[in-house]
Amino acid sequence: MPTALESKHTSVGLTLALTLALAVGLSLAPVPEALRPIPSLARGPVGPQLWALVSTSSAGSTRKAVGVEPDGDPHSPEVPDLPEEEEPEEPLAEVQEPDAGTGSPDVPSAPVATTDTLGLADLGPATRASALRMEALREKMGARHVDLDLGCRRMGPSGCEENGLAPFFDALRALREGRRTAPVRVEHLGDSLIASDHITDVVRERLQERHGSGGKGFLYVDRPTRSGRGVRAGQASPGWEFTRVIDRAPPRDRLPFTGVAFAAGVNSSQDVRFSVEDARGAEIFFLAQPGGGSLQVLVDGKPLQRVQTRWTPAEVASARVKLPEGARTLTLKTRGKVELHGVSLENGQPGVVYDTLGLPGAYAGVFLRAHPPYFRAQMRQRKPALVVLMFGGNEAFRLSREWTKPEEIREEAQQLVKRVRESVPDAACLVWSPIDAAVRTLGGELVPRRGSRAVAEIFHEVAREGGCAYWDALDAMGGEGSSIPWLSAGMLNADLIHPRAKGSNLLGHLFDLAIQRAWAANAPPRVALVDPAGLQNVDKALNATFTRLLALEKGEGSRLGILQMGASHTASHYFTDALRGALTKRFGDAGRGFIAAGRASERLAPAGVSRELTGDWTVEDALQNPAPGQAWGLSGVRAVGAPGAEWSIRFCEGCPSAVTPAARLSLYWLDGPGAGRMDVKVDGAPLPPEPPPPEPFTTPTVRIRSFPVSGPAHLLSVSNAGGGPITVLGAAMDLEQRGVTYDAVGLPGATAATVAGMEPQALAAQLSSRKPQLLVFWYGTNESGLGNLDGPTLRADYGALISRLKQDAGGAECLVLGTTDRQQQRADGTWEDTPGLATVVTVLPEVARDQGCAYWSARAAMGGERGMLRWRKDGKGHADGTHLTPEGYQQLAGQLLTDVLAAYESFKAQPPALASEGR
Repeated sequence: MPTALESKHTSVGLTLALTLALAVGLSLAPVPEALRPIPSLARGPVGPQLWALVSTSSAGSTRKAVGVEPDGDPHSPEVPDLPEEEEPEEPLAEVQEPDAGTGSPDVPSAPVATTDTLGLADLGPATRASALRMEALREKMGARHVDLDLGCRRMGPSGCEENGLAPFFDALRALREGRRTAPVRVEHLGDSLIASDHITDVVRERLQERHGSGGKGFLYVDRPTRSGRGVRAGQASPGWEFTRVIDRAPPRDRLPFTGVAFAAGVNSSQDVRFSVEDARGAEIFFLAQPGGGSLQVLVDGKPLQRVQTRWTPAEVASARVKLPEGARTLTLKTRGKVELHGVSLENGQPGVVYDTLGLPGAYAGVFLRAHPPYFRAQMRQRKPALVVLMFGGNEAFRLSREWTKPEEIREEAQQLVKRVRESVPDAACLVWSPIDAAVRTLGGELVPRRGSRAVAEIFHEVAREGGCAYWDALDAMGGEGSSIPWLSAGMLNADLIHPRAKGSNLLGHLFDLAIQRAWAANAPPRVALVDPAGLQNVDKALNATFTRLLALEKGEGSRLGILQMGASHTASHYFTDALRGALTKRFGDAGRGFIAAGRASERLAPAGVSRELTGDWTVEDALQNPAPGQAWGLSGVRAVGAPGAEWSIRFCEGCPSAVTPAARLSLYWLDGPGAGRMDVKVDGAPLPPEPPPPEPFTTPTVRIRSFPVSGPAHLLSVSNAGGGPITVLGAAMDLEQRGVTYDAVGLPGATAATVAGMEPQALAAQLSSRKPQLLVFWYGTNESGLGNLDGPTLRADYGALISRLKQDAGGAECLVLGTTDRQQQRADGTWEDTPGLATVVTVLPEVARDQGCAYWSARAAMGGERGMLRWRKDGKGHADGTHLTPEGYQQLAGQLLTDVLAAYESFKAQPPALASEGR
């Protein structure tokens, strides 16, 4: 008697034999094509097709899944998980690419206009060459460039005010301009056409090459059907159980927006490993549930942290993990009951992240099976700029079998679009049409499948109604019937439905270029706000300054006094210290110059200066007390001390004592009604009191007292001996020798209007005392932050201020510095020009020209538009988008010095008669 095992084998063999016989009989019988188990039996060898049928029938026994293999829905097509051929790209022998000429032999030199029209200009050589081969294939196959119908997401009184892809294009533009720090994410939901990341891989590669890569993006734990390419999944242990929206009766109260839940039971520990070479962070998506277990997170096999998944009530959750630099693998190990949905890997850089979420057998109604709260929560967690809905093939299949009706297809598509729009209202959405497919008639003839065009029209209407863009992939493929030549060319699988790798690549190519054409037409680059680069208006504007420099360089002449007024860029001293150091090294040092009163500041230390306030002092400035007509120091600051308070300033601390030229130490203060009595000391020795004025002061008046000293290193102390408060404005150290003095008087937050509001006589007295031959004005940065800045007013007021201060300084020459680039951050993390930047950039060169001043744009020196964001990236710009780092200020000063000295050398090269005009 046969054994039980032999009986079982005999039973299986008989079953297979009967199955094959029935399959052959039905396939040769005069029945509709749809009912033939082997549709193409009449046109090819029987053996391989029978083997495929047997192997497909037995494949399900090796899978451990909750539910039935796709598609379990009795009214859904049986879509096999076809092997995804990896076809090497080869040049088409019959296609002659354009002559490369003298260019790179790897990249055909297509006409520039054609390349720009296609959208290939921003691609690298290898990708561009591949795209050109795709273009040759497109022409050979009769495929077409089909433009997107952008739709309208917001209507207004004048018509459409925002097209369906506007949020996506805005995000891409922000990336290109450096204003966006967060990645631009795309969620591409679809069916078997993208389940193995064909089509989407081409689009992802090109978008990331054009706009930067944000990383791999979302990855499944395992391939949802454990077949096809695994490039969008981890390497999972075999014991994971998964539930999918494509299953026959999935639980409608627990599935995530990705369509698949991967579960590890209480009594089994599962793991999954991901390659993370290019990632800096991972986000783990899971179900937090009653009785949930934990996840051990390991990097390169070493424990990093543990994630707990226990929570009541059940809800979707995520955990972020920072990956150490140089990490290669991320492993997740379960303990207890754990349900994972996937992992997102990103590199922390602004760029494109393109998620592929494709399930064989899916259609719009299938993704509606995802639990709505979970769908909404996880979609919002991804923060996509674009959601692509790519269905239609299975709808057309069902419609051709009369398993559904157009009304049902429309309703499901409408509901899915609605769910997406409600979940992420700020994201753009785009709907695909189905592609073409074919069937074989009883006579063996290939004909287009019914239903594809009808579904395409339905989806087009749904996209238009939902404010989404639409792409007609059916037309792009070549229209109805195009699948037949695709099959002959080896670009379609034998099932007459699914493109092979080369066909998928062509579809990805066509979709990518449709996006690029729309981007070029509807999101053109913003017109750049351009500053003049280099030193402008220099002819005659700096003749007197250059004449003094020339005399100093020859060992003749005396002092060149430069006084720079400005805001925080000047007040920081980094910029002016760099300029002072370079100029005094070449032309001689005439002293540190003026230092404003104030508290101790480490920023004075590089120049060997220190300040100290002891006792009861109040440091006031012209921004805190904006009442017009008040007397202030040159920097807009004054220090008010009560009786007993003392202020001291030390110059040239640590300077060599052997250097002892004659020098002058000056004190600036306010005298007036009710002022206290000052005691002044130099190097600890008291000085005789200042003689009283001939008549008592009736208003606060600037007083200046100079003391002859020897050498640059001295301590000046001022104390209040009683009788009322004293007000100190600053002090100066000047050496009686040839050289340059560079005064820096800046008030953080100040504008030109701040200076214009100060009491003019007080400013005039101090400027006259300092005797600058060159005034440098650096305002505009704070003006650029004003939303209501009026250009004509700025031009008139700033010009009047410069004119007055030049006169107060005894006819000094002037140099106007334009603003640095300034950016402000939006709520979404992107960056944009401050509201008044364009006005400042436009007006300041006009002000300089009107006043006969030279002009130099700091913004142009930073590279112009978005320069601040580039400097921030290089560690030269501050995180606030306004200021620079010390290294940034030093570099900017170096650039100004280079331009000034270049103009000076040109001045020296002039004939003597011209060079002497400014003397």
